[in-house]
Amino acid sequence: QAFAVFTGKGFFGVVRPVQIKIADFSEGDLRNFSPGSEHFRGYLIGQRTARWTDSNVHCCSLSRSLRQGRFFWYDWTSNQPRMIIDSLQSNAPIGLLLDLDEGTLSAYKNGRRLATLKDGLSGE
Repeated sequence: QAFAVFTGKGFFGVVRPVQIKIADFSEGDLRNFSPGSEHFRGYLIGQRTARWTDSNVHCCSLSRSLRQGRFFWYDWTSNQPRMIIDSLQSNAPIGLLLDLDEGTLSAYKNGRRLATLKDGLSGE
């Protein structure tokens, strides 16, 4: 299990272990790197290792604004639906718990679980 707490606005989440080689990109390509960007999908899926096991979920991202949060997940081959999460104001610390024994990623606020964001996760 891994637990982390985030504050402020922006994107945060988890991504598969990948090794990005700067030499594989042109100058400036990585300036706007995002593991959810379509521009990088092919490269990232090419980094697949046996440690990824059989799940097709490769990246999970949570963003939040003043009123709500948005949860995204990526299989790096197609666009997936997003989930809207109320009560993720930018001024409150938000915790993410990645539990690969259970195969879940859950969001917490004030020590209480808000939602299981994604299940079916596997890997190391």
